Amino acid sequence: MNNIQKAYEDIEDIVGTKYVTDSDAICYSYSMNCDTVLQGIPDIVVKPDSTEEISEILKVANRYKIKVIPRGGGADLTGGAKPIGDGGIVVDITRMNRVLDVDEENHIVTAECGISWSELCEHLRKVGIGYYTGSTGPGSGFSATIGGGLSNNTLGGGGAAMYGNVTEQCVGLEVVLPTGEIIYTGAKANSFCEKPFTRFGLGPDYSGLFLGDVGIHGIKTKASLRLYPIPEYAAYSTYEINDSQDKAEYLKAMEVMQKWQHHHLSLHDFYYYTKGYTKLLTTFQIKKNLANAGVEGSVMFYTTVANSQKELDDNVERIEKIAKEGELKRLGDTIEEGNLGKWFYEEDGRWQWAHVYWGLYGTEGTSLGTCLKCPTYQLPDYIQLYEYWTNRNREKFWDIGGGGANFLVIGCYPCYIDITGGITLHTDKKNRKLQYELWEDLILSQIKDLGAIHYWMGEIIGRALVDSGALKKEYYDFMITVKKALDPNGIMSPGKFYLGEAYQKEGR
Repeated sequence: MNNIQKAYEDIEDIVGTKYVTDSDAICYSYSMNCDTVLQGIPDIVVKPDSTEEISEILKVANRYKIKVIPRGGGADLTGGAKPIGDGGIVVDITRMNRVLDVDEENHIVTAECGISWSELCEHLRKVGIGYYTGSTGPGSGFSATIGGGLSNNTLGGGGAAMYGNVTEQCVGLEVVLPTGEIIYTGAKANSFCEKPFTRFGLGPDYSGLFLGDVGIHGIKTKASLRLYPIPEYAAYSTYEINDSQDKAEYLKAMEVMQKWQHHHLSLHDFYYYTKGYTKLLTTFQIKKNLANAGVEGSVMFYTTVANSQKELDDNVERIEKIAKEGELKRLGDTIEEGNLGKWFYEEDGRWQWAHVYWGLYGTEGTSLGTCLKCPTYQLPDYIQLYEYWTNRNREKFWDIGGGGANFLVIGCYPCYIDITGGITLHTDKKNRKLQYELWEDLILSQIKDLGAIHYWMGEIIGRALVDSGALKKEYYDFMITVKKALDPNGIMSPGKFYLGEAYQKEGR
């Protein structure tokens, strides 16, 4: 009996026959996320139901030196929740989807990390006066788990301009370390503290080791997040932006965004759709309200919230004054007249804005996506980079049945933007090598030309950071040192950032 068979039997004893499998069909399905590039096929897939079961599974993996890949909803677009290279154990935590405590006195919710953002938000909406978690998960929030969101520093849901990334709402975690030990971070690290309420105060911020770690430092099993009452008052407007004789539309957009941010206005969210992205939406009528409104330029919308009508009116007056000074053309108040802000806030549009990437070509489509953070003033530079890169690769796009790169912008607290974009194309096995090369080339251009700060890591982006030299030697050596301290056998997501290779170089 080989080590995989031994591990399978040991894991079966832990979770029961129903929740572990080595079926070829199921293991193959776990070799994929939402992106187009197939990675390795795992040996075993297991769905634990508790922190203790995960702890025991990791002890088995260490015993037989088998790699482990944590997985949430599989909604990742850069290979973050699938094996890099064949083999290993995929630990699917989606059975662990319970809300454990809603502390209305301290405004903290604690939930298992396998719950999706949409499930969590729906639960909180019905509690007391109604709550939410600030920035309410990524654009894939219907299926993305909070563990995945915290592992990637994601945003995209309602509240990003006011509250920032989802990680900024986290006050503590329960984590199973790669060796199987279970720890708490934040206030709950104090054995005499009854409930989590702050991330800081017990020395170093060890929560930060596991936030944005893309699954290399452990498996997050529980998270405690700040709660905010759902505001009673909200308002929204949408604008069309066209080129003028003296100024490009994206320069107008950038100037308005900067003023909104620098004046510390009460923006809950703001989004900017480039002209190319808006054209896709209107051409294919993915958002029919834009097509019906006759929009031809780029589009920007905002949402703002308040606790009184007077406060809301003051917010709107200040926000729209800057938009008017920036020569933005305001669309109508209704969704039918093109008011994306209203659709975004009132009809859960915050989890539907990226359909052009996932839905443009239906089941035959895919996206080579990236998400990155940059200063607001770099918006014109990124538009020019995408245009140049698209023109340089136009013939290749035609060969593989795809369009050029397009993106949209999400406003982030306190004063930067998130650029979410990529290439929409038909997926075809025969083109996957070229698709991957194009994807990598775009990422390297972003890193080298503009110093992009990516936060979706997975396989391709994490490795591009190493390949490009963006991670300085001292920093990368520090990453390896921390990784080895937490994961002496190198079992946890070893392919990311080439960390597995780093162990092999030392003969491990």
